[in-house]
Amino acid sequence: MMFNYHNFEEVFSFDPECSYDEETVAEIEGCRKQLQGLFIEKVMKLLGIKRPTKYYPPKSNGDLRNLHKAIVETGGADHHKISVLYYILLELDFATGRRDYSTSFAESSFLHAKYQIYMKGLWHLDRQEFELALQYLTHPSLIPTFADEILEVLVRNSNQNLTMALAYYHTVQPTLSSRGAIECLFSAMARISVTEAFYFCRGQPEYTQRHMFQMLISLVLNNSSPDTVADRSVELVNLPFTSEEETWFQDYLLNGDGRVLKKGKDTLMMRKIGTGNFSQSLELKGIHNRLVAGLDWGTLSGAVEDGLGPRLGI
Repeated sequence: MMFNYHNFEEVFSFDPECSYDEETVAEIEGCRKQLQGLFIEKVMKLLGIKRPTKYYPPKSNGDLRNLHKAIVETGGADHHKISVLYYILLELDFATGRRDYSTSFAESSFLHAKYQIYMKGLWHLDRQEFELALQYLTHPSLIPTFADEILEVLVRNSNQNLTMALAYYHTVQPTLSSRGAIECLFSAMARISVTEAFYFCRGQPEYTQRHMFQMLISLVLNNSSPDTVADRSVELVNLPFTSEEETWFQDYLLNGDGRVLKKGKDTLMMRKIGTGNFSQSLELKGIHNRLVAGLDWGTLSGAVEDGLGPRLGI
């Protein structure tokens, strides 16, 4: 007799009266709040279920039956419906410490391995088990789905450890479509490597390059730790700017939002001196005359003037 996933008793044959317990429901709702929405809900929406939160998580056996009914009655493809049911069984498996229910269902329904891998990844992601999730979501058999949302979640929940977000991006190499996801990725890159973020910026469409270039300056000067800001600033001013980027750099720090950044003018002077524009460096006014290791910008400017000598008036 052929297995029929439309039949609730066949899907949940191990216990047709089963349900999620109160602790499970509370954990799921807590994760939903933390993640600002569960990934299983995104899959359910793709199936055509307009209000997934009405059905998930099911709080009783009656709710579970209604969820099953809502899934099988959608116009989605069979393998997508079966994938959502597989996810539900993963949750019911968890309390047992085994994966008997989900494994048996996958075998009976002939659910392809790649869908099992993907749903396991989303299930771990929804549980905020990010490292486990990535073991599945970076599998080479998968076509990236929800890549923008996955990346944003990984960055948002990084606790300053951005390696998982970057590992996901570099392994999967998804094409990101939303501005939010691209800026999340760019911010993560910039916090780890100024140079990598700079070249990533150059690879973006022309209409976004200037905005991201300015973001990079702000992230370096405004979001670096006291221990790293000096080294990161030096890395920034030593980048091989084009003439257009040079103009963006100066305009942002002198006339744009960057004019309020601490050390903004100092950084601009560092750039001009580093690129040999000594005369232009002397034109910068209002540099804070702070002593750093016995040296301030006034002293440095004087040294530049002495070094230029007669060339200063040319």
